[in-house]
Amino acid sequence: MPVLPAHVDLRLDGNQGRAPGPDFFAALADAEAVRRYPLDRDLEQVLAAHHGVVPEQVFVGAGGDDVLDRLCRAVLEPGREAIVPVPTFEMLERHVASSGGTLLALPWQQGPWPRAEVLARVGPATALVALVSPNNPTGLVASAEDVRAVAAAAPHAVLLVDAAYAEFADQDLTQVALGLPNAVVLRTFSKAHGLAGLRVGYALAAPAVVGWLRAVGGAFPCGTWARRAAAHRLATGAAEVADYVAQVRHERQVLREQLLAAGLVVAPSSGNFVFAEGPGVAWLHEALLGLGIATRRLAGGLRITVPGQPEAFARLTAAVAAALAPNALLFDLDGVLVDLYARRALAAKDVLEVLGRQLPIGVVTSCPRRLAESVLERHGLAASVRALVTADDAPAKPDPAPVRLCLSRLQATSGWLLGDNPGDLLAARGAGVVPLAVTPVGVGAEAHAARLRAAGAARLVAGPAALLELLAALGR
Repeated sequence: MPVLPAHVDLRLDGNQGRAPGPDFFAALADAEAVRRYPLDRDLEQVLAAHHGVVPEQVFVGAGGDDVLDRLCRAVLEPGREAIVPVPTFEMLERHVASSGGTLLALPWQQGPWPRAEVLARVGPATALVALVSPNNPTGLVASAEDVRAVAAAAPHAVLLVDAAYAEFADQDLTQVALGLPNAVVLRTFSKAHGLAGLRVGYALAAPAVVGWLRAVGGAFPCGTWARRAAAHRLATGAAEVADYVAQVRHERQVLREQLLAAGLVVAPSSGNFVFAEGPGVAWLHEALLGLGIATRRLAGGLRITVPGQPEAFARLTAAVAAALAPNALLFDLDGVLVDLYARRALAAKDVLEVLGRQLPIGVVTSCPRRLAESVLERHGLAASVRALVTADDAPAKPDPAPVRLCLSRLQATSGWLLGDNPGDLLAARGAGVVPLAVTPVGVGAEAHAARLRAAGAARLVAGPAALLELLAALGR
C-alpha cells in the first residue's frame, strides 16, 4: 500500500476488520507462546472441527497471501495456465506471475461470475482456476453452480475458492467446495475476525494438496502467539464478529445508496467494502484523503472499506457528502479572492456570481471586518458573498471555529474551502470541509505547493474559476 500523508487518521483502504475487545488480548498474555517455535498443530484441529473436516485437510499459513503464494508455486510453472476473472485481489495475479505460470484474465466487472467464458478457456494446460467470492474489489459473488461446474470441467486442475470475505455474504461457498476433490478453499482471520496484523490464513483441501502447501515454503509460516490468538478468537469471538458483520451489512447498503444518489456506479457488494466507478471517483478519492480518510484506487474505480463502527461511518458519510454534494463554497480572502498587497482582484466578479448562483458563498478571513468588507466592495465581490467571518468573529485559522461559524451562517452542513496556506487547510479539515488550495506561482512556488499537499490539500487548483469545472464534472 502507498505511504499516506501524516494527517490521514481513518484507514478505509485495506478492508481490515474491527479489532477485538480488550478482554481478547488479556487472555493471551503468555510469554512462552512468544519464546518457542510453533511446533503444535492445535489450530489445525480447531479449524478442522469448525469446518467438519480432518486436521490433515487444513494448512495454516501467514495470512491468505502466503496460502496463495504457496498454491501458485505448487501447481504452476512455465507452460501451465491459471484462469482468473478480473479485476480481483491484486496479489493473486502477482503470485501467478512469480510462479512462472500464464495468466488467462477474463473480465468480470459486473453481473454474474463468467462461468461460460471460464469453461470455454479450460484446456489441457489449465492448472488453476480462481473463483474469488465475494470478489475483491467489486464485491460480486459466484454461485454454488459455478463451483460445481468448474470442478467438473477441469478435474485435472485445482479450483481455488477464495472465501476471504465469506462472512459478509449471503452464501458461503466453503461447504460446497469441500465436497469436491479438486477444490481448495482459502479462509482468513484478517477480515471478519479483525486479526490482519497477526497474519493468519488457512486452506481447506485434500490431504495431498495440503502436503504440497507445506512442502513449498518454510516450516513455520505462522507463529505460536498468532495461532493461539486465532483459536481463541474462533472460540470466544462469535458475538463480536456477528455484531461487526451486521454493522457492515447495514453500512455498505447506506453507503451504496449515497454514492448512487451522487451519480456513481456501484454494484451490490457482499464484502466489507463498496466499489464505485464513474467520472467522480478520482475527485472523491482526493477529497476523502484531504479529510483524512484513506480509500483505495483499483481497476479504474474506488474501493471504500466500510468501518463497521457507527462513529467512523458517520464521519465517512459526512465526508462523502462534503465531497460529492457540497451545499456551500468557502474562500479565504487574501491570496484567493484578492491580493491585499497589490490591491487587485484575483477572482473575476462574474465567476463569483456564477458560483454564487450554484451554491451559497462564504468568506473566512483573519482580516478585520472593516478591511474585509471594504476590499470586497471595492472589487465588486461583496454582492456574491452571503456570509463573512472575520477576525472580529472567531479565532484565527487553523482553528476550525471560523469555518464552522461560516457554515452555520450559511445554514450549510457541508462544503469546500479554497485557501492558499496550510492554516486554511487545517481549519477546513477540522470543520469537515474539503480543503482545496490555490496553485502557487512565482518564486518558491514548488516548495509552497509541497507544503500545501503535506498539509492535506485535496487538490491544487488555479483559482475560483476552476471550481466551476469541478462542480460541472459532478453534475452541479
